[in-house]
Amino acid sequence: CRMEKPAKSSSVGILEINALCKCEQDNTSTTETVDVNAESIIPFYHCGEVYEDPLPPEEEEDIPRNPGRPREGLVTYSADVGLPLLEPPIRSGEVLHLCPEDGKSFEKAILSIHSNGLCIRHPSDRRATTSVAWSPFSLVQACRLHTMQADRAQPSLRLFKVSVFHHGLTHFFATNGQEADTERARWVADISRALRMLTQSLCPPFNLGVYPLPGASWTATRLLAGYMLLYDDQGVSLVYGELHAHCDSTAGFAAYEDDSCMVQVVHLAIDTHTCVSERVGIDCSCFSLGDHHFSTRTCAEKMLWLRAISNVKVKLRHWAATPTPIELRHYRASVREQVNSLPRMPEGFDSVSRGPLLPRRRSAMSQLPRGPIQSLPLLSPGVGLAVAAASGMEKLTSAQPMTPQGRANSEIVGPRGSSGIDGPW
Repeated sequence: CRMEKPAKSSSVGILEINALCKCEQDNTSTTETVDVNAESIIPFYHCGEVYEDPLPPEEEEDIPRNPGRPREGLVTYSADVGLPLLEPPIRSGEVLHLCPEDGKSFEKAILSIHSNGLCIRHPSDRRATTSVAWSPFSLVQACRLHTMQADRAQPSLRLFKVSVFHHGLTHFFATNGQEADTERARWVADISRALRMLTQSLCPPFNLGVYPLPGASWTATRLLAGYMLLYDDQGVSLVYGELHAHCDSTAGFAAYEDDSCMVQVVHLAIDTHTCVSERVGIDCSCFSLGDHHFSTRTCAEKMLWLRAISNVKVKLRHWAATPTPIELRHYRASVREQVNSLPRMPEGFDSVSRGPLLPRRRSAMSQLPRGPIQSLPLLSPGVGLAVAAASGMEKLTSAQPMTPQGRANSEIVGPRGSSGIDGPW
């Protein structure tokens, strides 16, 4: 809406538009017309809302800046189970290995843990050596035998399993003797540490963000953003994930090629029936949103993403109104507080100088998991104002939500279900 300053003897005329707009008062006495098709970046607010106060200096430092680097395309890595293992091994030792043929008997084996996989070698040479290159979508976990009777029959055994669920592979191991508990704990810790190093080697240095990217209007409702790994049939892809605040009965999750947020890889609509789950393992950072599987840099970051998604779903479940800009600021402040409380990366850790522990592969967007396409309203359904941004966005209508490409290309996937994870904010 635009309110023009009238003459003393004239009446005030107000033009009301059902849109997200910036209301301003004209300081001149002349009548001006507004060109809504002008190719310029226009800041938008809910009609009638007051302007937000300037951010404090400590928060202004967290406002993202456009990287301004040339586009590299989607970064993808090969996660083939037959990749050669990197030498030397981190640890080798004797364990008991569950025979895959009968699933009941154990045989002695030499287990070697490498930075990108494991090797199982049987001293008797009756079995071929097994090498498994794992991906970030793997986990290690202490476990028990399948029945209480079996546990009582083997009271000195302490089991643990390594699951490369990226390829549907699981190997069971056991320690034996008086120090079985301690040995199992050491094996589990060493394997989980190797998996964490692998995952972190694929992520660039970054900080989680909560503020929109200046000049990118499609990030205006951002609540949380950061790099994560996306599962696909041939390997893993590095994407920049972004969670949006809810609008009426829908929220949004987007994944981009990088933190410039110019090329969108995945766009999901989140409602009360969207399935959200996590993988249970020691220091496991994998979770699922619909039919898409993600792995974050640390387990603590995974829990923050799950908590943020859960709280958005809680608002959807209770039919909360679309948040105003002031409410968005309070939401971001709560998320930012949680981000600042996360454990810091270990000193001296540099994934760039160390290099990725998986080989790069040529990106193939068609191999990414997809689902039926539905529109995702990142703005109010009443938006009817056509906007053309300088970045080349197409004109939008109420049936076409704002995206980097300027068209409705959001996706909603996954079975019906509920997250079961709620939080206070």
